[in-house]
Amino acid sequence: MKTFLGVDGGQTATQTVVADEEGTILARSRGGPSNHTEEPGGPERLERVVLQTIREALATIQIDYADQHAFSAACFGMTGETDIKTRILKRIVNTERLMVVHDSVNALAGATAGRPGIIVIAGTGSVARGTNARGEEARCGGWGHRFGDEGSAYWIGREAVRATLAEYDRMAAETILTPMLFERLGVNSPYQLTEKYYAGSLSREHLAGLSLWVDEAARQGDKVSQEILYHAGRDLAHLVQAVSNLVFPHVEDPAEINVTQKFLVCYAGGAFQSSFVTTSFSNSVSEADRRAEVRPALLPPVLGSLLLAYRCAGVELPHGVISAWTKSPEDS
Repeated sequence: MKTFLGVDGGQTATQTVVADEEGTILARSRGGPSNHTEEPGGPERLERVVLQTIREALATIQIDYADQHAFSAACFGMTGETDIKTRILKRIVNTERLMVVHDSVNALAGATAGRPGIIVIAGTGSVARGTNARGEEARCGGWGHRFGDEGSAYWIGREAVRATLAEYDRMAAETILTPMLFERLGVNSPYQLTEKYYAGSLSREHLAGLSLWVDEAARQGDKVSQEILYHAGRDLAHLVQAVSNLVFPHVEDPAEINVTQKFLVCYAGGAFQSSFVTTSFSNSVSEADRRAEVRPALLPPVLGSLLLAYRCAGVELPHGVISAWTKSPEDS
């Protein structure tokens, strides 16, 4: 039996899917994070997690000697650079064809189900990528929390802390974020709050998690929180505009826009769990370009990896197969 492997390796989890040559999904598995291979222990963690998820997936379809099983093609979507990861994966994954791509590539393939379009991912970080019918690609963002990640959950969490500090300095309006952060983080002053982050006792991921509290405060009517989330949506829309200018250049006369010129703009990631972010993003994208059809991603990144694995092997799946993937309850 010919099998194809799709893997999405992220900052919080690694997801794996195995399918046959007809596009029938046979098995899935999930493991820990497999990124940050530049850190001490990172390469070993990548190898351990990838092998674990592949073994677990193959075990569910009763394939013995999992480490010796040869896939017809495999695609890995991974955060960050791919060179180190490619060297490791070539050594540990038995496959006729191996593709290792930045995670925005497989996310885009999944989001549009392989069609031309743009994906914006706003989780802990943020990045946008697009491709047109000619295969021309562009990417914007993805520069990490120190120099980029506009509109991301990290950015939202950082803005929440900044709003609290601005209130303390009497440079901005009062916000219920201040008592919320103080109480839930067990601090009594802005100094104690910032010290927890500067000292490293609270991580970058923890700061990103504050975005959920910002949304909670916004839903309670806090104007400062609402403005943070609206600003996040607008920043993410700016990423779309930068990409679309490269792969979907503006037409001369907007009145001449027809259905063939429209393109998908899909969004994914935890920051979009906030309706404030999603509404601001959708409105900003639509106002900037009437050709854009804004919607959630059609498929998750792991199925984008699977789709790319088939393409790597020169296999084009029937449209009905991919449509069935979009209706899978596991991916809703």
